[in-house]
Amino acid sequence: MLQILNGVITLGCLICFIMVLVRLFQENGVLHGILGLICGLYTFIWGWINATRLNIKNIMMIWTLLIIVSIILSVLGGGFNYSFGTPTSP
Repeated sequence: MLQILNGVITLGCLICFIMVLVRLFQENGVLHGILGLICGLYTFIWGWINATRLNIKNIMMIWTLLIIVSIILSVLGGGFNYSFGTPTSP
């Protein structure tokens, strides 16, 4: 159940990313847009720096909240649970 919810939240993150990426292309041109497409962290930071000026503060707050909730759900769902070595039988 947590994995399905995390998938929906990840889809929301992708939608926010695309919305900010479109604004990045419009404001700074193709080179910055391609950099934002390759490196999502650049798009995220650029979005927060220009959030007030471009009136995208709500989008950035939603995107940040979705990232935090996604990390929490990944931890709760065992997304970071890696086991090394050979499994032992009881």
